[in-house]
This record gives sequence, structure tokens and C-alpha cells, in this order.
Amino acid sequence: MISTKKSIFASAVALLLCFAMLLGTTFAWFTDSVTSANNIIQSGTLDVEMYWAEGTEDPSNTSWNDASKGAIFNNDKWEPGYVEVRHIKIETKATLALQYKITIVANGEVTDLSDVIDVYYLDPAAQIASRDQLTEANKIGTLTEVLANLAVTGTGSLAKGENDTVTLALKMQELAGNEYQNTALCDGGFSIQLLATQATGEFDSFGGDYDAGAQW
Repeated sequence: MISTKKSIFASAVALLLCFAMLLGTTFAWFTDSVTSANNIIQSGTLDVEMYWAEGTEDPSNTSWNDASKGAIFNNDKWEPGYVEVRHIKIETKATLALQYKITIVANGEVTDLSDVIDVYYLDPAAQIASRDQLTEANKIGTLTEVLANLAVTGTGSLAKGENDTVTLALKMQELAGNEYQNTALCDGGFSIQLLATQATGEFDSFGGDYDAGAQW
């Protein structure tokens, strides 16, 4: 009986020793691995700037002013026949393609003076050396119509590193009578705004139309 117990005890000790030895043993298995490193998710940039120059000068050889620093049109002595012409350059500093829209916005209640101010828009820009170059072909309407969004001022699209230059002219009609003397367009003047949004210039897994409906 005692011998049997000793045998069982010895067997148990032997099993424990074997188990302990197995814990220290390294098993060999076939293995492999693949790593795709440096995957990137980084958003692009949409950044547009606007500059202006005198419209009587050659747009390819002129000095440009930052439109965000002040007024593009600034004269308080308008009279029938008076014309102001400006080149406007739209430039992208972005990594993404964009579409843009130029609008004229009143900063207050508009008077009847806007009825006798004609708006001309030339794309691409052209040097305006004479009033005769402002014709019905490049007239987009009166300032009243433009302010009411009845006439599209100008639109376009730019890829990375591109720029567009257009010409915008305002002219007071020769037929404007005495009732328009000493009249301001509106108390707060008007703004020329450049709006930009995404354009279909980049591609994802399904094509390049994912931002076709981008909002202004």
C-alpha cells in the first residue's frame, strides 16, 4: 500500500517536472507578416485671393493691389458718361481645385442711381484704352439688375497654381438726368465679393464628381 502511494507520488512529481520543462520550451511554427507603412490622411486647402489694377493698363504688365485692403471703385464725383475700369485677378494659393464666382453686393438700401449705372464684364481681361471698347456684347446689365442677381457677374474655375484675370467696368449712362445729382448708390456703398468652393478637379475611388454639388 505504502509502495503504491510512493509510486503515485513519484509519478505526480515526474509529471510536474515534465510540465515545468515544457513551460521553458520554445515551440517552432511557420509565421510571416506584411506591413504597409506611412499611409496618409491629410485634408487639402482651398484658398483664393483677389487683386485689382487699372483697367486702362495692359493686364499682363501692371501693378496689382490687394483687393482685401480697400475699395476697388472709389470716386464721389460720378456724372453722366463717367467710366471706371478695373482688372480683377483671381488667384488660388490652394492645393485643391476650386470654382469661383464674383458678385456685387450692396451694403445698404439702394437708390435709383443703380438704374443708370451699366456694368461691363470681359473674360479674359482686356486693356480698355477707349470707351468705344465697352459695347453691348460685354455689357451684363445695369447695376440694379446685377445687385438683384438678374445678371451673372462672373464665374470660373482654377486648378492648383492657376489664376484668372477679368475686366470689370462701371459706366454712368449719358441719359441720366438732373434727378441723379448728389445721389449716393447706398449709404454703405457696395462690395465686390469673390466666393470660392470645391471643384471637380480631384478623384477618389469612384471618380471626380463627388464635389459636383458643392455649395457656395
